[in-house]
Amino acid sequence: METNSTNGRETGLTVDRRRGLSHREFVHEYLRPQKPVILTDAIDHWPALHRWTPDFFRAAFGLRSVTVDGQQYALRDLLTAIEQSSKARPAPYLRNLMIADWAPELLADITPMPACTNPNWLGSPLFHDREATTAIELYIGGEGASFPVLHYDGMHTHAFLMQVFGTKEYVAFAPDQARYLYPRDGFERNKSRISDIEHPDLDAFPLFASATPVRTLLRAGETLFMPSGWWHTARILDPTITVSINTANTTNWAAFRSDYLESIERHQPRWRTLAVAGYMTLFAMVEQAVSGV
Repeated sequence: METNSTNGRETGLTVDRRRGLSHREFVHEYLRPQKPVILTDAIDHWPALHRWTPDFFRAAFGLRSVTVDGQQYALRDLLTAIEQSSKARPAPYLRNLMIADWAPELLADITPMPACTNPNWLGSPLFHDREATTAIELYIGGEGASFPVLHYDGMHTHAFLMQVFGTKEYVAFAPDQARYLYPRDGFERNKSRISDIEHPDLDAFPLFASATPVRTLLRAGETLFMPSGWWHTARILDPTITVSINTANTTNWAAFRSDYLESIERHQPRWRTLAVAGYMTLFAMVEQAVSGV
């Protein structure tokens, strides 16, 4: 059994769009309540907004290699496919490319990160595993492509999705919808077993018919705050370029700490997990005293 929409019905739920929001207002109205919001002016200061286009990447980085789903491409060839992408024949979707590793010179165009991403305890010099948890990632895709899995971001981090070029549609589900989303088992429980939420197999996943989605468009120059534990995926409506960063602070630290310690315990001795647990507790006390969030 299939349906042509996310769960066969419209909900009318929307994501707030805000401009001129102070950091204090963002923390009070969205970060602490863990409520999604689109900030329409958070990255106005980025040179990337005036520079980053498919043509820019083709000219500056076209010969560099990228890998999508195990297949290697010269970026210029992938960009050609992305520009010709369609709903019927979507091009491969370049995603989760770590900018600092692939093209660190791009970081100057997206510095500083918008104020809404602060405080980010994962970037603290006191956090013992910064390389494993802090990344600024690049996404480039074409019409008809989509993120391959409905998920919430790993280790219950907050996600900030910053649209530099083009338009995407995001579909999100609040954490209390998880019972309808068929999470995978074990360490992949942040991913859904439903492979296509636009045309779900309701015989295999009948509870999904009761899920309540929130849909929103993200346009160039806008930033979407996707809080910890919010399930989401994206559909690309035209050639797009997106940057993301994940964060943690007092608002999601308990869940992050639990997931992080679980990841250590899988391949480290018990004594090391206990030592890291103690350090993370002290670290959080220091960071909260300094940042207040």
